[in-house]
Formats: sequence, structure tokens, C-alpha cells
Amino acid sequence: MFFNRKKEVFLTSDVELFGFVISALKQKKIPYETKTVNMGTQNRRSGTLLGQIGEKIDLEIMYYVYVNEEDVETAQYIIRQCQRQAAE
Repeated sequence: MFFNRKKEVFLTSDVELFGFVISALKQKKIPYETKTVNMGTQNRRSGTLLGQIGEKIDLEIMYYVYVNEEDVETAQYIIRQCQRQAAE
């Protein structure tokens, strides 16, 4: 599996921020891997209506970013910059 020497450096449910981070890592030539997890009721097959009551649709999908161990510090710095820019 691709996670052998990879470390998780970022997790979000915000697809725009995820795209911004991926773009910045790519621009800085930091190799990365991603994983997307759908945590919604449709994915768990627990029912369509009853299972959705109280569920926040915008939090259903989680986006993970992994980088090589030697790139963790650089990637975290880039990610912090992206988060600051997104907050402005």
C-alpha cells in the first residue's frame, strides 16, 4: 500500500481548501498521496431518510493528504500558509 513511509499531514472536509493545499504542494514539487473517505449514511447503507436526520452534508467527505517522512516539515509549513491565506 502507498502509506508505507507516508505520514498524514492534512485532513479536511473543505474541498476548496483541499484543492488549494494540493496545488501548493504540487507547485513546490512535494510528492503527495491522497485518500478520500465518504462517511455519509449513503455510504454506510444505514438508510436514506432516517439515517440522514441531523447529519451535516458538508462534513460527509474527508480528504487526507500524506507525504514522505522527509517532507513532513516542509509540507506542514506550506499547509499552514494555505490555511492562513484561505482564512483571509
